[in-house]
This record gives sequence, structure tokens and C-alpha cells, in this order.
Amino acid sequence: MDGVGQHDGMDGMSGADGLHGAERGMNRRRFLRVLGVAGGGSLAATACGSQSPEKLIPYLIPVEDQVPGVATWYATTCRECPAGCGVHARVREGRAVKLEGNPDHPINHGKLCARGQAALQGLYNPDRVRGPLAKNAAGTFEPISWQDAVTRVGERLGAAPGAQVWFVTGNEAGTFDRLVSDWLTTLGSSGRVVYEPFGYEALRHATREVFGTEELPRYDLGAARYIVSFGADFLETWLSPLEYTRGFVASHAFADGTMGKFVHVEPRMSLTAQNADEWIPPAPGTEGVLALAIAHVIVRDRLGSPPSDAARLRPTFQAYAPEAAAGRCGVSAATIERLAREFTAGPSVAVAGGMGAQHADAHATAAAVHLLNYVAGNVGRTVGFGAAPNATGGRRYQRLVDLTQAMREDRVAVLFVHGANPAYASPAGLGLAAALARVPFKVSFSRFLDETAMEADLILPDHDPLEQWNDFEPRAGVSLLQQPVMQPVFDTRQTGDVLLELARLMGGRMAQRFTAATYQDYLQDAWRRLHQQRCSRETFDTFWTESLMRGCVWSEPRP
Repeated sequence: MDGVGQHDGMDGMSGADGLHGAERGMNRRRFLRVLGVAGGGSLAATACGSQSPEKLIPYLIPVEDQVPGVATWYATTCRECPAGCGVHARVREGRAVKLEGNPDHPINHGKLCARGQAALQGLYNPDRVRGPLAKNAAGTFEPISWQDAVTRVGERLGAAPGAQVWFVTGNEAGTFDRLVSDWLTTLGSSGRVVYEPFGYEALRHATREVFGTEELPRYDLGAARYIVSFGADFLETWLSPLEYTRGFVASHAFADGTMGKFVHVEPRMSLTAQNADEWIPPAPGTEGVLALAIAHVIVRDRLGSPPSDAARLRPTFQAYAPEAAAGRCGVSAATIERLAREFTAGPSVAVAGGMGAQHADAHATAAAVHLLNYVAGNVGRTVGFGAAPNATGGRRYQRLVDLTQAMREDRVAVLFVHGANPAYASPAGLGLAAALARVPFKVSFSRFLDETAMEADLILPDHDPLEQWNDFEPRAGVSLLQQPVMQPVFDTRQTGDVLLELARLMGGRMAQRFTAATYQDYLQDAWRRLHQQRCSRETFDTFWTESLMRGCVWSEPRP
């Protein structure tokens, strides 16, 4: 492992004792057995009443960057959700024992949510797939070697037309995302599918209709003194929870003797609604009606600082007068009038999402909130665009529909799935799970035996995010690094390395296009280009080392 870490002092706590969360989540003996896989000497410890000794394996001869009894901290990136928060991993005797937020990170500024804190549970989970598996004639999985697994995939790729190779991934934005796209293109395929169960499809659709771009807006909650959320649970799971929680705290704080206000509009009393100053429960599915009614009052009375062409939208809001809207959404006309005046009294922002963006008119609700922000003059102030590294991102749900149709028509010969579980997460009406049975050869890179992996012919388990090299770009100007904080617990292999090995095995254009020996080399080549783009005077080695120590580089101003 060539990662970069920093040591701290001795604290007298063993590596196993430091894993508080992981140890509580499983049987102690199973936990010690998992830890025993990752070491290199042996220390036999016979448990009372056990039939055979159990082994806890520490360092017999420690490597250079590990000192027994002294913790090493590695900066890396949390991949438990698409937010891309920075973390510091505390490592003792070669094992990660604690995760904390990276205080120098531009997204989370040292904070870490419960989901990020629990990432160690996935790292040491005894239910992880421990090595490559192949489905036999009886329909069960049996272990095979990595060499055999890669050879089988290469043979299938060599026999299949390139256009009939499809690749499904989760939310990826960075070097691995480009590797998969380039790998498929070189193979002659356009079958790339990016699938997120919570892909904010309605918000993307509304943004395309109102502003002509598919990227998700970026909301500056910290710059607003009045926040209206139409179902967006930004204190829970919506978009970037830690970033928006920090913004909410800044917005809600006292300044100049006053305090910001937060109004939550949602039929359900969510955790975010419980933290609101005012909760307004409209009739389910009518959140957009309320947003347009507020916009009607703003345009009618010329409140706040609307853009010069806001008046042209007056016919759009004509049917949403407060008296008419009150009967539809169950919110009184007086409340609508008051919300409009409060919303335009100072810096404000409106957001839409959560359960309010999951019904049949979800895109209409999001579009109504976009229009409300526009007539209030918030676009360009507290609502911004241009931060997405890829405005479209290839994340349209239609691509999953296209894949399902291709599978039904027997136009998919080889299917790869990485970081997604569409057999479970896709809508039942789509029929994707049934269509999977028609694909002759399916390869899953899942770390667990999920529903999609169970339908695969081969399972090639990927490293845990804490065991792998990678990067992530949550938005333009922010490049986040992942480095392995410890050796792999099981016999897994990084998917990027598998794709590069397959390219070499297939030869021809594939071997000529992908010449990197390892995915780490491929990643460093990408960061060499980033280093050149930044026109930095420092050498690449210095740039790379400092980036690893910080966990990221960014060019946008840090709030």
C-alpha cells in the first residue's frame, strides 16, 4: 500500500478495542475471525469452551509506515452516498478502527454523518463476498481463482459483438466513470447505464424544462435568511446532507439581532419538518400548487427584487390566486399571502424534493419551486448552476428502460453491474428482474450477495472503498481522492484493475488504448493531466503527495 498517512501519539488502546461500532454489530468470535484474515504472523488465543484456537494476527514485522501502538491517519473520501464527504481514517496495526470528518474538506468541513461513521461496518462485514464466485450447473456459487474468472470473462467478450455489451454502474463521477465509458466505447458499445434509485429524476426533468439544463441546482442555504422546503429532507438524505445541514445552521443563526426562519411544507412530519420553525401540511401532491400561489402573490404585488422579465410570467400564475389555491392545497389564503411577503423580505431560497417529489406530478412540483425562486430573484444568488462536472451525467431513468427492452429482445450478450442493484431497486412494473434471465452472461462486481448478484453468472467482488484507489468529482472544481487505508480484508480485486486486465487479454485496440499496468497508475495519469491544467509550479510528485494528505484539491472558493 503506497498511501500517505500521518501518525499520532500512543493512546494505549488496541486496534480491536477501537472498533466500537463494528464490534457491537456482530458476534465477537466472527469479528476476530474476520480480522485474522488481514494480518501477517499469528497469535493463538484459545477461547473458553471453543473446540479449536482462534487467531488474532498482529504485525510480526511492521511495515515502514506502521508503528505498533501508534495510530496512523489517512485522508480519503466517504462513498456511502453521492455527497463525497472527506474522512480521516484512524489505522492501528494495519487496521482501520475509526473514521472522522476531514476538517480541511470543502464539502463537510470536518463533520461526518452516522452513515459515514458506519462505513467500517461494511469493511469488516463477514457477509462480504470473499473471492470470485462462479455459478455452477446446479445454480449455486462456487469459488474460483481470479485468473480463471478473468479468462472466462475475456472469452465471453471475445465471442460477443461489442454492441451487445452493456455496463450498469451506480453514481460515479471521476476517473473510474471515464474508464468505464472509454472501455465500452473502445469495445464498440454504447450500452452505458448509470442508475441511482434516488436519482432526483423529477428535479432534473424540471430543471431541463425551466432552465434548459439537466444538472442539479446547487443551493446556498447559508446565504439565505428564509428557507422554504417543499418536502426536501436536506437534514436527512437529500443531495448533500452534511453540506446543507451546515448551510441550515448558518442560515438559522442569530445575525444583527435577528434569526433566520425555516418553513417546511410536507404532509408528513419528517425529521427535517421537526426542525422547522413552521410546518405546513398541505394536501398530498399539492405542494406545487402552493409554490405557484406564493409566486402569484410575488408577481402580482411586485414583492422583493424580481428579475426584469418576471412580469411576463403573470399569465402562468393567473389560475393560482391565493383564494383558488387554498381550496386545492388546504392552506389558507392568508397563510399564502404571509409566506409570499416573508419569502421576499430578505435573502431566501426554496427547495423541492423528498416524498413531495415522488408522486405522479413530482416534476411539476419541482418546476413550480424553480419558478418561485426565479420570480423572487434567487437564481444567481442562493440558487446556482454550472457546478456539475457533467451536466447530463447519463443518469436518465430512460437508459434503464432501454436496457430492459434490449434484454427482452435478446440484444444483450454480456452485462456488467457495478455499484448498483437494479434487480431490487428498479420499479416492479419495469420487469427488469425477469428480463435479466434472458441475458446469456452476467457479471457482478458486488461486495455482497444482493439480488442482482444472485442472478449473475460470475461475481468478481470489488474492494471496499476504504481498500481502494479512486477519485470522485461531486461538482466542478472539486476533485476528491480515495486511497487504501489498509490491506484488503478478503481476496477481492479493484474493478478498475479487472477492466485493465481484460483490455490486455483481449489485445488489439483494447490493449493499445489501455496501457496502464494498474488502476493506480491509470488514476495517477488522470491526475497528471489535472496537475497540468492547474498550471502548478510544483512537481507532480509533490502535488500528488499533498493531494493525498489533504484528500482533495479544489479550485472553487471555500466557504
